[in-house]
Amino acid sequence: MEISLSDNREENAAPEILEAAVRAFEESGYERASIQHIAELAGTSKSLVTYYFPTKQTLASAVINLAYPGGVFMGSPRAASDPIDAIVWVAKHVTTNVLYSPLARVAIKLGEEVSGDKGFGGRLSGWYVRLTDYLEEARQKRLISPNVDPTVEAKFLLCGIVGLVAVAMETGSRLSLIDDAVQITRDRLAFLRTTGSS
Repeated sequence: MEISLSDNREENAAPEILEAAVRAFEESGYERASIQHIAELAGTSKSLVTYYFPTKQTLASAVINLAYPGGVFMGSPRAASDPIDAIVWVAKHVTTNVLYSPLARVAIKLGEEVSGDKGFGGRLSGWYVRLTDYLEEARQKRLISPNVDPTVEAKFLLCGIVGLVAVAMETGSRLSLIDDAVQITRDRLAFLRTTGSS
């Protein structure tokens, strides 16, 4: 019987270790989670965990990076051709992930616990650039007032979404998070269609 490397459990352990780390960090937080417990959750040895991730800090950084593909929190390709719909989708996508994805919640918590950053751990630039691009496109297509400054409005929209997420994470009250984020985004976009930046 021939054994290929792809059949070797140790060769494929890193994704399982990352999944276990997400569970451990969500259950216990960064400080209380241990490499040993993560190894147990992954069904592997502590030495194999430290082979892939030499320190708990390295493992936490890998989890955070997993949540920011392409530098965008829970990133994915554009979901709507219309820039206004794409902006609303961003609000829904981010808040849906916070609500339903342990990876998203853990990445936010780790940003606070590991680096001392609040909320998204200083990693908002990807969404900021994306929102700025969508707003510029909407302005060029005359879907919003030509007086709108996309860079200012992208910050405003991002602050609204991040603020709602922060309140939901702090209070544990996430019941209306998605609807609230979509509503404040739609309300601001409706304002931008008629009056421009304030």
